[in-house]
Amino acid sequence: MEGKLKKIGILAFVNKDAGGVYQYTQSLIDALAKDNTNQYVIFIDSNSGNINSYNLEVRKVNTSRPNTVIRILKAVQLLLLVKSSFLEKVKKSDYNDIDLFLCPRVIMYTQFFAVKPFILTLHDLQEYYFPEFFSFQERIVRFVTTRFLSRKAQKIICESNYVKNDIKKFLKIEDKKIVVLPAPPPANVMNIQITEVQKLTVKQKYNLPDKYIFYPAAFWQHKNHIKLVEAFKILTEKHHDLHLVLSGSKQKNYSAVINKIDELNLKDKVLFPGYVDYEDLPYLYVLSQMLVMPSLFESISIPIFEAFALKVPVCVSNILAIPEQVGDAALMFNPEDEKDMARRIDILLCDDKFRHDIGLKGYNRLKQFSHEDYKKKIEEVINYSKT
Repeated sequence: MEGKLKKIGILAFVNKDAGGVYQYTQSLIDALAKDNTNQYVIFIDSNSGNINSYNLEVRKVNTSRPNTVIRILKAVQLLLLVKSSFLEKVKKSDYNDIDLFLCPRVIMYTQFFAVKPFILTLHDLQEYYFPEFFSFQERIVRFVTTRFLSRKAQKIICESNYVKNDIKKFLKIEDKKIVVLPAPPPANVMNIQITEVQKLTVKQKYNLPDKYIFYPAAFWQHKNHIKLVEAFKILTEKHHDLHLVLSGSKQKNYSAVINKIDELNLKDKVLFPGYVDYEDLPYLYVLSQMLVMPSLFESISIPIFEAFALKVPVCVSNILAIPEQVGDAALMFNPEDEKDMARRIDILLCDDKFRHDIGLKGYNRLKQFSHEDYKKKIEEVINYSKT
């Protein structure tokens, strides 16, 4: 493609209950809304509309789930690396004027793959590590979609060197095509001014206890809620006033978590605020003793950056890209060992000064990130893709 791009489409097909991918997409828009060198168009699903789009143009399109036959045909199409949208009736006028697409997530939706150039963000390749967490159909769809997109993309953005190495290893993508570019938290978290009045309002709104540890994550198996609940049971034997607050959408592992809570007689100690209004979320962090992130699989964790931005101490799994993300600004544990997890959380609970110092380390670590710097780096990737 010659010359300067006129229009860049951001494929923001994501809802708030998508967790980290939603936050990543919002942060991308936060940064690019400041870019005066290109024109951006945000594409959202016709049934949604909860992305903060600033003054950027927004176009709603239909991304309804196709029937099984069409999905199988699409999978074959992608497996053969065929660039076409012939399997769907597309309102092509919505896309014709776009020079380049930014795809913040991998999704089986043929407009993404169409005849226009695109830049893909690949967050992780979890299915290669924990295939048991996915159905056979899910694994097939992830394989063919990721394989197709990674080969057809102009550039692939990932958020850690760990994921970059996975992309090279599992997808056989050459090094020069992959850009490591972690995103800062969304601007509303980075720039929030915490007030005592609003803290009290949010505490009452969600009926929050005085002393709790916080974990915001959808109830997927790899999020490891059950081990956290087991560690929390150990902690309650010493900290009788401690509670656990679990926010996030009720995905397919939710019932297993509830069963474990009932089994350990923790029903009165664990709170489920459900969906938390995005403007309230920072207050659930700052009212907590700490963020605990026991996940079995993460590339870059947005909640960790959110906690850093708010000077909230972090206790986290020592897996994959997490050590790369946190450095010495968090206390780490083995996520498969509930006793180790409990020990590390207890260290922070018992030492106010250490907890404060860890929170301050996270805040200082996050200073290396800004939406202005992120914008410049995204622009470099976009400008490379113009040629």
